[in-house]
Amino acid sequence: MLSRVPPRVLGLAIGAGALAAGLVMALLGTFLGTDYFGLVAAGLVIAAMGLLLAGVGAIGFALHGPARNGRE
Repeated sequence: MLSRVPPRVLGLAIGAGALAAGLVMALLGTFLGTDYFGLVAAGLVIAAMGLLLAGVGAIGFALHGPARNGRE
């Protein structure tokens, strides 16, 4: 089944998941205090990478249409 999933779907899904996870990490580090600055920084980096990957997936949808083709 994985071979039937277009790469733009995987890019959008993985990017959105990484974005959410990075934001949760950053917020968790913020609420824990100043000793967890590295957790905040790592969370923001992961969130930025997830945003980039989700943007690439969204551009793929904009250029190539929906995930299913008309034959199915």
